[in-house]
Amino acid sequence: MRFEDPTHDDGCSAARYLARVPEGLVVGGYRGWLHFAAMRDVSRLEAVWNEFNTRLDPNAAGLAMAGLERLIRQLGSCAACPLRFHCQGVKHLCRDECLMLSLISGLQNGEDEAAFLSALGLTSADRAPTIVTAGGEFAMALKISGHQLLPIHADTVRWLATDRSQPAKTTLH
Repeated sequence: MRFEDPTHDDGCSAARYLARVPEGLVVGGYRGWLHFAAMRDVSRLEAVWNEFNTRLDPNAAGLAMAGLERLIRQLGSCAACPLRFHCQGVKHLCRDECLMLSLISGLQNGEDEAAFLSALGLTSADRAPTIVTAGGEFAMALKISGHQLLPIHADTVRWLATDRSQPAKTTLH
């Protein structure tokens, strides 16, 4: 996602966006799970679990962890290409991270078109409903704990999903 700051374009607005707890939980969880899947580094899952436990009540933390795991597993089995992600702490977002945020945001904010377009951007038309369903548990676990993402509208998702530019060199997959 590109964040424009007319006075200074050093990523400050992206850093502020990622500093919001709801968005930070989604991106941090996504990055942690994918890093674990790519490198089999259990400490990444422990970090995700610790963050969820710190920010969510124990029941919601368990639901969020299970929901995110289900979503990542579904994406891993049906993604159009390997999922891309940045390392933890990077203050930028790649296309797939933006689509993940818009999927969860759409589910939480009743933006059904945005959620479905996000799923389409991550997988095929046949598998998109499965991804939307899988994302629901994670989205609702965050929302019932008071962690609602800012809305991301369908027009923005449409632009993201059709952007086929070269991936950033800093992403992992």
